[in-house]
Amino acid sequence: MAERELTATELLQTVRATLLTLEELRGDLRALAARVVALGEQVAATAADPAAAEAAVDARAAALLPAINVADANAPGRVLLGDDVDKYAEPPHDGPPCLELLPICGARCCGFDVPLSSQDLDEGILRWEHGRPYLLRHGPDGRCAHLGPTGCEVYAHRPAICRRYDCRTDPRVWADYERRELASAATIDEDGPDRRREVEQTRTRGLMFESLRVRARR
Repeated sequence: MAERELTATELLQTVRATLLTLEELRGDLRALAARVVALGEQVAATAADPAAAEAAVDARAAALLPAINVADANAPGRVLLGDDVDKYAEPPHDGPPCLELLPICGARCCGFDVPLSSQDLDEGILRWEHGRPYLLRHGPDGRCAHLGPTGCEVYAHRPAICRRYDCRTDPRVWADYERRELASAATIDEDGPDRRREVEQTRTRGLMFESLRVRARR
């Protein structure tokens, strides 16, 4: 009997499991990297008390690891996931009149990086950047690939981040929303320290839920 070919869904699940395993291995490598740096520093100091030296190494490694995690989570090619919440349970949001604002803002928010959640991936409706898993895919113009001439073409299935987002208070979009004055392009900074920490924390939670979902299918 000929073997059945993998379906697109099965192939995607395999890819997700592979990426998850790689990310788990990277976690071990990051912890090792922190310890190696700390060991090098301590050896250079040549402490006379071995026990005290070991304790100092452990403390230094623990202090280094958070910064290494943040840097690694924001490095190119890392798996990024959004919080695993039920996006359909998000309360109704009285947001700005997006279609009215489009001619002014040019859908600036649709150019931001949006990591999809495990729920989004399970649905298989939203497209993601295969070279930057699992960021919502952008088109050639740098805007979301699901943005059409009349607005979001997958509005009913949009990610939780999009459901909660309100551009009116975002300094990356508006210098003065009431006056409809756009912020300078120079203020669009998605790589500030607070943003980098937020990415790392969200990613950690997302990977945990992705692990539960992927492992549950085995």
